[in-house]
Amino acid sequence: MYIKENLTSAQLANHFGHSKNTVSYWLRKYHIQIRTPSQSMSMFANKQEAITKSKLYNLYIIQKLSIADIAKRHNCTHDTIVRKIRKYKFGNKFSKGKRIEISKEELKKLYISKKLTTYDIAEKLGCCQASIWKRLKFYNIKRRSHPSPEYFNIPSKKQLKELYVRKRLSTWKIEKEYGFSRSTVHRKLKKYGFIRSRAESHRIYPRMDFDGDLIMKAYLIGFRIGDLRVRKIWENSETIHVDCGTTIPEQISLIKNLFGRYGRIWMKKIKSRNDNCYQIETYLNDSFSFLLDKKAPKWAFKNKETFFSFLAGFTDAEGTISIADNRAYYSLVNQDKELLVRIRNKLLYLRLIVPNLNLDSKKGSPRVTSKGTYYSNKDCWSLRVHRKYSLYTLLENLQPYLKHPKKVKNLKLAKANIIERNRKFGV
Repeated sequence: MYIKENLTSAQLANHFGHSKNTVSYWLRKYHIQIRTPSQSMSMFANKQEAITKSKLYNLYIIQKLSIADIAKRHNCTHDTIVRKIRKYKFGNKFSKGKRIEISKEELKKLYISKKLTTYDIAEKLGCCQASIWKRLKFYNIKRRSHPSPEYFNIPSKKQLKELYVRKRLSTWKIEKEYGFSRSTVHRKLKKYGFIRSRAESHRIYPRMDFDGDLIMKAYLIGFRIGDLRVRKIWENSETIHVDCGTTIPEQISLIKNLFGRYGRIWMKKIKSRNDNCYQIETYLNDSFSFLLDKKAPKWAFKNKETFFSFLAGFTDAEGTISIADNRAYYSLVNQDKELLVRIRNKLLYLRLIVPNLNLDSKKGSPRVTSKGTYYSNKDCWSLRVHRKYSLYTLLENLQPYLKHPKKVKNLKLAKANIIERNRKFGV
């Protein structure tokens, strides 16, 4: 449809009942080459109907139709008709015949003596400001130097920071409500380094940069690998889209606590499910691009604090801390065998006793839960720690970094279980 039938992304979106962003995502997913802007323009721009010299002469000179009417009648752009008129020498300037006459003496009187601005003079004579600048240059009238900010109504850096940065007003809004020229506002914003990108200008809800804490960064990476989908909908997008589906209220609260101060949290109930399943999403800025990688970084395993913070995040998403047959245990179940091996090797390096990984379920095997029967698309592996000393040491190291309320509660119960068993049966 996109390549052979030359349909646009908008047409595809309408056909499938989805957004253009979704269409773009799947085009990239299937490695379908997306058209460049120039290719799109050449294919889908309005094609001008052939208009002869005599036909244009009749419409423009004889019937005196406007350029806009001619363009609309022939399904082409305004610029196309203008180029044709110039090509056939029916006209060159399109000011409706109005010409502003002003002498050098009068212009000097208004600009030098009365100190009117070029905008004021243009408004007085009924022309555009550019015409006044051209006349000043033509008459060699020197431009005023060191203009007074108060006279020319130039906003200060402090004012722009308050209006544009803190209140997030657009340049149009600042011009309308505070009387500052939009071009002056834009020039000053660029000078002060306040200017927003196009994407940022269209955002409704504010976003905050990640604070850069390495421990928290390790936790978020672990949590993301375990339970979050992270992507950029557009390749050059400045938005990091994070989402998750869950039926667990504690999981929803945790995601809100983790990302709520960085961007807007959006949530809705999935009606197609029988249970209380919710889709929760957040939109973050580029400072969270470290979440795009699905692999655990090497630096997270080098330092003890970053490792246990990473493991805490992964545990909050995928781990289990529980008691069975009056014996506490810790387990991780995941399809990424390589990651579980890396975690086990690090725990062994820290002198904990960790058994070999077990194959929890084979690819294609059914898994019955309270929500229904699921089939694994890969082999599922489990890592388990149950020896009292090793388990207690692991829980002690995880405790400062765990954030999932239920996991924190279970960790305390597991520690109490180990202490009680030590009291009864010895260490």
